[in-house]
Amino acid sequence: MIEEFDIAVVGSGAAGIAAAISAARAGCSTLLLDQKTEAGGTGGFSGLTTLCGLYDDEGRMLNNGLTKEFAESLRETESVQMGRVWVLPYRPIRFREVAERLIQATSNIQPRWNTALSAVSTEKNRIKSLNGLKVRAAIDCTGTAEVARAVGANCLATDDSTQAPAIIFPLHSVTRDLTTAAAATQVMLPLARAGFPPLSFQPCLDNHATVVKFTGAADQVPQLIDFLRNNISGFEKCATRLTQFEPARRAGRMIVGKYLLTGADVLNGRKFPGAVARCAWPIEQWDTQGRVRLRYLPEHTYYEIPAGCLRAALVENLFMAGKTISADVDAIASARVMGCCLATGAAAGKLAADWLHSSQKQ
Repeated sequence: MIEEFDIAVVGSGAAGIAAAISAARAGCSTLLLDQKTEAGGTGGFSGLTTLCGLYDDEGRMLNNGLTKEFAESLRETESVQMGRVWVLPYRPIRFREVAERLIQATSNIQPRWNTALSAVSTEKNRIKSLNGLKVRAAIDCTGTAEVARAVGANCLATDDSTQAPAIIFPLHSVTRDLTTAAAATQVMLPLARAGFPPLSFQPCLDNHATVVKFTGAADQVPQLIDFLRNNISGFEKCATRLTQFEPARRAGRMIVGKYLLTGADVLNGRKFPGAVARCAWPIEQWDTQGRVRLRYLPEHTYYEIPAGCLRAALVENLFMAGKTISADVDAIASARVMGCCLATGAAAGKLAADWLHSSQKQ
């Protein structure tokens, strides 16, 4: 007998975790599909240690519900201000633990780990099955629109000119102060003079540790660490536990939905009737030389994301969340951050559940 699910969520990063829990809490039997061995995605596996996009420019939480629940479960310290934005420092292992606990506590989620998306069948303008399993609706949380690509749905894409990847890794046994921009600059200038690509230092909850976000190539990381040890005070004993370094992509492919969020919507703090999520993160774009372009919203402003950004334009039962929402290359450079991914994931799960419940009544 062929297994059947109300909703299939593909991808178990921040958006997928929230989408699956939200759909299941709404009473839907939910399949959660991912190639990894457990939930976490970028938040749990990339090396990131700051959850961005939760707050407005005064440090107030923008989204309640499941987004706030996840963030509060993750919290080990207070949020911190970095320039004009606020972030929540966290530990990747705790991100994975919180995700696992919430998923296990939700009885009608069935995870399938170590499972790639291999087949999608459609009938007319609806998805009928994933990997041979019958589904009534699907939520694409892959970040690269894998479900949409499989059914030929229209997509947009970013490239390295605006969303160049970075290598993120923890660096331990660092005794130098890096808590201010001036202190970090004193380290980055010698690195730049030595010919290394740009990098930045991110907060870390571990003692005598920092997280490096490096725009160079993977094979340059050992050279970078050696240079720091031999030339920069406070780094003499620095080391990382990682043995492999892989670039983490900031954004990938977006599904064209019933509404396309634009950069102008973001920068103008646009509000929508029936909006499903809020965000105040700047438009953050990185080129291949490691240069960042930040465009901020006006002070004390946030923008809203309408439900139409989470529903595919031409596939009736395809929803999306996280980095795959319907947005242009400017808007996704803001909406791609994890706090917003949690919010759109929670919203997509509820939207898909509401659509199923309403379709049952027809």
